[in-house]
Amino acid sequence: MNAIRTLLFICSPGTISTAMTAAIESEFPWLSVRTVPDLKLASVEFDNPVQLVLADVRLASALAEYWPELARYHPAATLALMGTDDGEIASDHRRAKELEIVQGILPFNVNLDVFLSGLRIILKGGTYFPSTGYRAQRNAPLEGEEPADLKPALYQAGKPAIEKLTKRENEILVRMAMGNQNKIIAAALGLSEHTVKIHIHNIITKLGVHNRTEVVALYFEYRRKDTTGNAGDTNRGQDGRSLSGDKY
Repeated sequence: MNAIRTLLFICSPGTISTAMTAAIESEFPWLSVRTVPDLKLASVEFDNPVQLVLADVRLASALAEYWPELARYHPAATLALMGTDDGEIASDHRRAKELEIVQGILPFNVNLDVFLSGLRIILKGGTYFPSTGYRAQRNAPLEGEEPADLKPALYQAGKPAIEKLTKRENEILVRMAMGNQNKIIAAALGLSEHTVKIHIHNIITKLGVHNRTEVVALYFEYRRKDTTGNAGDTNRGQDGRSLSGDKY
């Protein structure tokens, strides 16, 4: 049985480099990357079934109407969007969220490991939204504050709290970022699921966020901005995944 699946990018020519394609296919050997420049050219059958359509976030409005046509050709595919900068992601986030089928928005201006981690989340059935757009849906900016300030503000507020987590809380945080469910975390660390839930509740409280998705978004920001600092000592070599909507 042919297990290869297609990752279909819909974006301008040159957006996805040869190096990016190679990195994705190396990280996810069951995927074959294909790129088309517009929605019409995406509406064809490919040699391998499409597992994920990853489209330019600026196509969000068009996809609202065109997705049924795409789904006719790719019935097993899920949909995610990608943007090239935080301002673009924030401005198009609301339109993207109107498409209930959207699994997430991948920022395209982050380190490769972060991009691949977000992609892994979506491929595994989770959702991934960057902290800027996610928080923008819940908190209007303060008077005189630009929406783009939300992301560094979240990071600056969360950095000291992350550094004050206990050793056990850090262990659980890393496994949350890997996308482990509570029962997997419990088995790996020799804890009960109830104890894991308590630790996750404490982590959420200490970091001043609302759920585990925001916890992992903060974790990614911390890793990205402190790759040469203490954060790397605690979390070095760990992949990040979040599952939006998971109950702790």
